[in-house]
Amino acid sequence: MNIQRIEKIFRRLSDISPEETIGLRFLCEAAVDYISCRLRNKEECVCGDRLEFAAAALAYYRYVLWEMTDGGMNEIKVGEISARRGGAAAVDAAEKLCREAFDNIRDLLEPEGFVFTSVG
Repeated sequence: MNIQRIEKIFRRLSDISPEETIGLRFLCEAAVDYISCRLRNKEECVCGDRLEFAAAALAYYRYVLWEMTDGGMNEIKVGEISARRGGAAAVDAAEKLCREAFDNIRDLLEPEGFVFTSVG
């Protein structure tokens, strides 16, 4: 997976500047690590575009959750007027995007969770 392409997609999803992306690169790297660990075929995959979009969507979902806990940029109040950005709708939209991206790469991933087998 190409981290620069993932960062570019992440930047477009989150509507942040390239400078801000530098400080959030860890989100993209963590998403790449998560997906890489779950790949059925650990060798280079020809499905890079799907994997990169899924990694960017996961990074974006985590970014939205992270911004929700920060609270600083979520609400602006000027006198009697207040505007709220994000909220539950933003989390729901980011989660839906992430879920759809992972549905699109399901054929490339090992199932998540525990598998009990007998040794015999």
